[in-house]
Amino acid sequence: MRLRWFRAGWVVPLLLACAGPRLYYLRNELSVLEGRFDLPVAPGPWGNGNVPVVVSDAAHVPDDLVLPVLTALMSLPGASDACDPLKGTPRPDAAEYCVALYRTPADWRVSWPIRNLSKERDSCQPPFGGVEDEDFGRDLPIVGFAHNHPCGTTMSSPDLAAFPAMKAHEGLWMMVSYMASPSGRLVRDSQGQLIPAWSWLATGHRDEPLFYKWNSNGEVYLWRSDRREWMFQAVCRVQAASGIRGPRALLPRCVPELQ
Repeated sequence: MRLRWFRAGWVVPLLLACAGPRLYYLRNELSVLEGRFDLPVAPGPWGNGNVPVVVSDAAHVPDDLVLPVLTALMSLPGASDACDPLKGTPRPDAAEYCVALYRTPADWRVSWPIRNLSKERDSCQPPFGGVEDEDFGRDLPIVGFAHNHPCGTTMSSPDLAAFPAMKAHEGLWMMVSYMASPSGRLVRDSQGQLIPAWSWLATGHRDEPLFYKWNSNGEVYLWRSDRREWMFQAVCRVQAASGIRGPRALLPRCVPELQ
C-alpha cells in the first residue's frame, strides 16, 4: 500500500473575501446529472494536504484513506463543537459536509466536501451523481459516503439509508448496497464477489472524535484508536413516523443501544 499526497487546496477567487485555499464546494457550484438537483457531481480528489490518495489493490477502501478523511472533515468550519449548550441544537455557524469515497483504475480517493449553500444546519447533500475526477473523469465507482455531525450526535435514520446511487436498466435511479458507478456498473473483487458499500460518520468533539461506519445491514462499528481497529457496536434499523407534514426522521432503533 502506498500513499500519494496532493498539495493542499486550490486558490480560487471568493466573493467578499480575500483569495485563499478552497476548503469545500457549495451545493450550487456543482454540476448535476440529467438536470436533477438530487444528483450532484462532486469534483475529486479533495485537494487537502492531510488527505492522501492511497494506492492499494485491496477490495475494501483502506483505513489509510478513511481515517484522514474523517479527521479532516472535523476540522472544517463549523463541522464540530458547534452546538448551543443550552438548547442542545446546532448553532447558526454549524455545518455538515459530505464526501464520496471512490476508486479509480489506479488508487482510492475521496471527493471534495459539499456544504449546503443555505440552511447550513440541515444535512448535507451526498454526491449521488458521482465524482468528476481530475485525472480519470466521471462514472467512477463509489464505495460510500462520509459526513460529519456538528453537534456530536450519532447517525440518524436517513444516514443509515444513504448509499451509492445508480441508474437501473429501466432508467430509474436507485440506491444500492454495493460499490457502483452512477451508470450502473457494479464492481467485483478478485473472487468475483460484489464489494459492499459503507457509510462513515465523524462526530464527537474535535479533540475527542468519534468515527462510526455502517453497512446496508445496519451493522455499526466504532473506530478504536487504542486498538487500531473497528469494533462492532450494534445493529441499527431505520425508523420513520408520519407527522402532520409527512414522514419525519427518527433516531434509528439499535440493539444494543448505542452509547
